[in-house]
Amino acid sequence: MRKGLLSLLIVAVMAFTMACGQTDSGSESAMTEASGRESKMANAALGLTEIDSASYDADIAEESAVDASDSGDFSNSGSDIQSYDTERKIVYSSYISIESKKFDEDVATIKQLVSSNGGYFESTSQYGNKEYGNRSADFAARIPADKYDAFMNSVGDVGSLQSKNESIDDVTSSYVDVQARLKSLNTKLERLQELEADAENVTELLEIEDRINDVQYEIENYTAQKKVYDDQVDYSRVDINVAEVATYSEVKADTAWNRFADAFQNSLVAFLAFIQGFIIAIIYLLPYLIILAIVLFIIFRVKKKKGGRKLFKLGKKKDRVEEKNEQ
Repeated sequence: MRKGLLSLLIVAVMAFTMACGQTDSGSESAMTEASGRESKMANAALGLTEIDSASYDADIAEESAVDASDSGDFSNSGSDIQSYDTERKIVYSSYISIESKKFDEDVATIKQLVSSNGGYFESTSQYGNKEYGNRSADFAARIPADKYDAFMNSVGDVGSLQSKNESIDDVTSSYVDVQARLKSLNTKLERLQELEADAENVTELLEIEDRINDVQYEIENYTAQKKVYDDQVDYSRVDINVAEVATYSEVKADTAWNRFADAFQNSLVAFLAFIQGFIIAIIYLLPYLIILAIVLFIIFRVKKKKGGRKLFKLGKKKDRVEEKNEQ
């Protein structure tokens, strides 16, 4: 009797254990299914298709490395940073203003200095007239970075240097950021191309091709931006202004006497410029003045002749009256 009760108790315990196991398994299955539904709902909220969600997690990992480079903290991006060009990227640019007594000679010297240092001109322009001695020229030159200092020292000896401004821009962080984004986009492009090869229908293929086109467009933009940085770093920009003068500007102490002298000199120069302009204006108007003088002379002669005839007639009339009176 006791053995029978013991057997029934053992069977009941085993049945209860099996029932609990099935319940736990069902709960885990339900949780897994719910998790899958939540993942799909999240992807739908982000506007991702099934194809996009397959590579979404990998994209997030790549973007994390890019964000690390944006903040200048390259340690978070792991060993990938070793594949980037992290050498310091410095962009030099400057502006130089020069006065010249020998305009043609100094301009030729500047062109020769740019050429001998391996540079080139982005733009050149010249204004003014040689006869008046008021010519000026503007140059935008690009000089190799390793020749920048030598060029600046040489061009400072041309004519009389009036001013020189230099600026330095460190673009290292932006340059590494562009490299990181290019790497991320290239990885994404490779993954999309693999998905394109495994596309099962036309709809999936078209979706993948649209994403490939977007990624390729971004790659082209960042590649162009990287090229601009490379060009700015490799070739420094130097803007040069050359002004033709009769005498170099002197640097004087700021005293009352120097102010009076400068005011008198500027006044005299302005008066002479006015006289010169007045004479030039008369020269320009001279043909018209000659024609006007001829017209006035003709009008005067005609009026004079008419006045003489009138006086002659009045004289005759007066003579007749006198003759009648005598009779």
